[in-house]
Amino acid sequence: KVKLTLSSQQLTKEELQHLIQSIRDCEQESFPDKEISIWIEVPELTKSECAEILTSIKPAYKYGPQIVELKGRGD
Repeated sequence: KVKLTLSSQQLTKEELQHLIQSIRDCEQESFPDKEISIWIEVPELTKSECAEILTSIKPAYKYGPQIVELKGRGD
């Protein structure tokens, strides 16, 4: 089991989308037969903004996107 954490306080919504898409592209090219999941926490974005970013990622993940609202946070 591998767990990788990336952190930034400077990425815009568009840069975050680009980063996730780049990770997905690399994953598809380098590890096409591996199942990889990704967990993203962005408290500054609404659920709909997170869904917009995640549904823009192509090819889509097999199980997702799943949007989880963190306790104490709402739209």
